[in-house]
Amino acid sequence: MDEIKIKELNSLDEMLLAYPIISQRYQEMNLENYKKQISEMIEMNDFKMIGAFSGDEILGVAGYWVLRMLYCGRYIQVSSFIVDGEKRGGGIGKKILAEIDKIGKKLNCEKVVLDSFTENKKSHPLYYREGFYIRGFHFMKDL
Repeated sequence: MDEIKIKELNSLDEMLLAYPIISQRYQEMNLENYKKQISEMIEMNDFKMIGAFSGDEILGVAGYWVLRMLYCGRYIQVSSFIVDGEKRGGGIGKKILAEIDKIGKKLNCEKVVLDSFTENKKSHPLYYREGFYIRGFHFMKDL
């Protein structure tokens, strides 16, 4: 594998490159729905995305936006952090998270926040190794 490079995906068209990775996690989501949701996220929240590449091959992605909450100040929220299922364990996730840290510092964020499904136990050791801790529960209610 070539050297892993992290690149910003600055436009909707570039973010569409992430669909093969995203669809590994969200198998029920088709490309049209993905495009619609990403468009709305960009418009509503100034959503951004980075990708890990080896040459032209995309290996992993993470979306993010910057928010502020009273309990933690200004923070960078990670969304849809996914590494290709066949490429996990090779340091790709670590490189993506390191880039998120750099971006957060550049944007004057005090914290990096991410949600991980409770059943996604394979990813949790990575988060602990990279300095994340559990602050609370993320509750949801269907409307």
